[in-house]
Amino acid sequence: DKKIMTEVSGRFKYLNYEKSDYPQIGDFVKFHKSDEYLGIIEQIQARKNTLDRLDVGKDTSKHILAANIDICFICMSLNKDFNETKLRNFLNLTSSQDFKTIVLLTKKDLCEDINHYLSITRNITDNEIMVTSSFDDNDLNLIEETIGNQTAVFIGSSGVGKSTIINHLLGDEHFKTNEIRLSDAQGRHTTVNRELLKLKSGGKVIDTPGIRIITSYFVDEQSFEDILLLSEGCRYNDCKHEKELGCMIKRALRTNELERSRYEQYLKAIKTNEYVQRKELEKQRMLNKRRSN
Repeated sequence: DKKIMTEVSGRFKYLNYEKSDYPQIGDFVKFHKSDEYLGIIEQIQARKNTLDRLDVGKDTSKHILAANIDICFICMSLNKDFNETKLRNFLNLTSSQDFKTIVLLTKKDLCEDINHYLSITRNITDNEIMVTSSFDDNDLNLIEETIGNQTAVFIGSSGVGKSTIINHLLGDEHFKTNEIRLSDAQGRHTTVNRELLKLKSGGKVIDTPGIRIITSYFVDEQSFEDILLLSEGCRYNDCKHEKELGCMIKRALRTNELERSRYEQYLKAIKTNEYVQRKELEKQRMLNKRRSN
């Protein structure tokens, strides 16, 4: 397929000012050719879904990692990188979305007790779990069969083996990867941009740079079903879970039924949701004003 450079039109810039409103990896756009080598994007077709997080920086906004996907592989290696809180955070990114989420536990060849990590993961999520090694052709074939002719995105921390797996799926060294550092069990690679790549099977894959800060742009409360179930037993229906008498969440914290880190994760999500709702209302107000001019 012939590739051309594109840029958005002047009207597009006028009507869209958020970074997330601009074309993202996986988007379908309407454009016209300015010349043989340049296309002008007029419109982004409606997205069926997005995988996004809260952007990092002073002006926090929605950061779209991929759009219009069918499968999201959450990659976590079976070595020092494995972290329950990190896994929950990644799962929050995919909660209540209409794409399939698969937890891909990588580097099983470096793990002596796979069942231990499987048990932890099953306690955290009901999503499908795959245990793989980039040195096992059967595992790689299973990943490729799972993708089929769909679009899949791979997310995870740096060094968990995303690029190595995609290299095998492509059948070449598209992404440069390096050896694991024994000091911290991390691999090193040079993936700094997101890229959509076609597989021979007809499917498409999107690789993403390693994510260090994992904060969902908007968190569905069902991601915290364990806490919601506890809150149903609170004495007051409007319990804030702070200083109220008869708070079952506070009781669960005292008895260690609920981990403090999990509770703090819940509080952070609620605070983030309130901020996002205010930001979206202001964004819609500004957009309506521009369109009316």
